[in-house]
Amino acid sequence: MKKIILVTFIFLSLTFNSTSISATNNNFTDIPKNHWAMPNINHLVSINVINGFPDGTFKPNFNINIDAFIKMTVTALGYKDIKNADDYWAANYIDKALELGLITKDQFPVYQKPITREEMSSIIVKAIKKEKKADTRYLVESYVKDFLTTSYRYQEDVKDSYALGIITGLPDGTFRPTNYSTRAEASTIIHRMIDKNQRKPFKPQMKEPDSNTSDTDNDSSNELNSANNNADTDTSINTPIEYIHKVEKGKVVYSTEKIMKILKKYPIIENMDSNSFIENNEMYTDQEIERQEYDYLSRETKECLETLFNRDYTMLDRDNYSEKLLYWLRAWWNYKNIEYKPQEFAELWANETEKWKVQQDIIFVTDSYRSIYGTNDGTAVRGRMYFKYNKHENLDNIKYELELPEQMYTQIKDLQINKWYYVDVDVEMGRPMTNLNITWETSKYMLGRYNYLSNIQLVEGQ
Repeated sequence: MKKIILVTFIFLSLTFNSTSISATNNNFTDIPKNHWAMPNINHLVSINVINGFPDGTFKPNFNINIDAFIKMTVTALGYKDIKNADDYWAANYIDKALELGLITKDQFPVYQKPITREEMSSIIVKAIKKEKKADTRYLVESYVKDFLTTSYRYQEDVKDSYALGIITGLPDGTFRPTNYSTRAEASTIIHRMIDKNQRKPFKPQMKEPDSNTSDTDNDSSNELNSANNNADTDTSINTPIEYIHKVEKGKVVYSTEKIMKILKKYPIIENMDSNSFIENNEMYTDQEIERQEYDYLSRETKECLETLFNRDYTMLDRDNYSEKLLYWLRAWWNYKNIEYKPQEFAELWANETEKWKVQQDIIFVTDSYRSIYGTNDGTAVRGRMYFKYNKHENLDNIKYELELPEQMYTQIKDLQINKWYYVDVDVEMGRPMTNLNITWETSKYMLGRYNYLSNIQLVEGQ
């Protein structure tokens, strides 16, 4: 594998660092005239987004590296005056991508490796983040057979990439998130990004994809066959995901679509404008700028909870963990009815993780701005919290860790080790004022309080 990556990197380096040959009208010696990606490749070559190799080839089936895809995206967005850097040719393009919010600092430990399909989807969606989100994003999870194998951090972006017609998936109905992308596929995706007429809107039909269809060059060539054509969406059909949640091989898998239908039925925290979740959500997210902000808030809430509660005393790096916790702490933190400064709470939380040998997994399931509603005191993010304790030597303390109301204290006694549980909850997030001297980077939001909507329940079938 290392040899393959090295060879790919050498070829890509030739493409971006040496004298390259541009070719249009199918002058590349290794691409037939009827190649599915030829129109996309020709267009990108004509606007200097990508080039061929000095030997007159394009190598459409070669994997494309992360740095090369970043350069393509940045250049396609119109930043064509950026030059290759001296020390590392892609440095200037990466800096621009960071500035534009296409990627984050911690997203890629290494840029000189092939980009995966889920990573590519994320960058593209960030590049067109000002576009209105498509309503069909809600259906993607149900129609893409392997959607739940997508990394959690990329799931929302993959939904948008499908719904906006950037990604179409493979002919067998899968996405294959961790597969590497080729130069031909990357060219097609970039072309769809800059030209809406090239997109393939996601409009699933009742008929299932043909499992015998070829599994090659999808994003590129054909739509998701009969499961993704231009017919109207039939939202009443049975989707491939027929369960709300279940446990497979020790991990919980779930349907966000079905969970959100349940969550919307709960009453909301008192609000002077509307006591209906659906009405309130529509009222607070009727503008695109609001939807973008609440998309961000939804992601921040998920990351906050999963940072706080995904703990393993055997692998605890105190400095690194404290740094991650402090990102979510910008004011005093109340724990067991005591107010702590951020640094004090981060140290206490790490101490208790070690002291009580805590091993805990958690997943917070929510759905972008569609999970947001306004309260009289701020904003709440509605979701379902799945959690499992692999070990905890002070189970009674869990009621404080989860900030349970007293009427739920007795439910802790029945918790079993190595079992997945779930509870529905509204998480209030705010922007607290503080008299503390904050010298570290923080989120602009901070966790306020939990409003539990259901009892703690065991995931069925374990």
